[in-house]
Amino acid sequence: MNFTDEELLQELKNRFDNSKALIAEQKNLMNQLEKMNEKLLDSEKVQSMFLSNIRNEINNPLTSIMGLANDLVQYLKTEKGYCKKAELIYSEGFLLEFQLANIFIAAEMEAGETAPHIVNVDIKHLVESTIKSYQHLLDKKNLSVDFNYDIQSGDKFKTDAEKFKIVLCNLLMNAIEFSPSESKIYINVTVDSERTLELSIKDDGIGIPEESLEIIFDRFVQLDSGSTKLYAGHGIGLTVVKSILEFLEGGIELSSKLNKGSTFTVHLPESQTATEMNEFAEDGNEFMFFDEDIEDL
Repeated sequence: MNFTDEELLQELKNRFDNSKALIAEQKNLMNQLEKMNEKLLDSEKVQSMFLSNIRNEINNPLTSIMGLANDLVQYLKTEKGYCKKAELIYSEGFLLEFQLANIFIAAEMEAGETAPHIVNVDIKHLVESTIKSYQHLLDKKNLSVDFNYDIQSGDKFKTDAEKFKIVLCNLLMNAIEFSPSESKIYINVTVDSERTLELSIKDDGIGIPEESLEIIFDRFVQLDSGSTKLYAGHGIGLTVVKSILEFLEGGIELSSKLNKGSTFTVHLPESQTATEMNEFAEDGNEFMFFDEDIEDL
């Protein structure tokens, strides 16, 4: 088919116009994608700011309430009525703080808003201070803790102190919750020659059926559930434990028999990341500097 020069020019013009229209459409789509991306980034920022702000808004007054309640307990021991009320305030605040810590760390890890804060941790002191902070719950059930450790005196272990303490608190709370009254909880900590920490927490509680061992770490799973459930919690504690340990390149094992108790064993390799500003911690929320760092400040 032969085309005249005029027809060829018209065809070229039509194709050029179509190309311009396609380019304009693609440009419009790109603009829309950029706007959607900006909205997603803004949404992530809002989510991050919300988590940070709500944590402070709740934690600050909660810390004050718990501190004041603890002071009341100490000063009003001779006034049994007031002391009992102060103990209740402290106990409820303590449990609320525990649940909020789980909720916040779970939300932050899911949103990708957390990073390891590696410091030199005094594991022995951290475990002892954690046991001490849970003494009021242990006393309620007349429970005792047998803590054994194989760590050289003064030896520090490089890990994330705050996250390790959340793991420890959840496992200890779990042992307290499911232990029968007047029984014992066994905590053992070792660090082997390859610098892997092993933490085991054993109780003589109700145990876990074999068919439930594989799902116990799933989110919101509670073996005791329903309106008549006997035990507290919302089924996120062990999920948080597993997520934190995977985040720190560790793991957890569970051995349990129904009505014969459970043993949770944590394996955590020492972090190879350089510690931040040579900090060390004796407690999950307490950070200090070595003497040579203080001299440099």
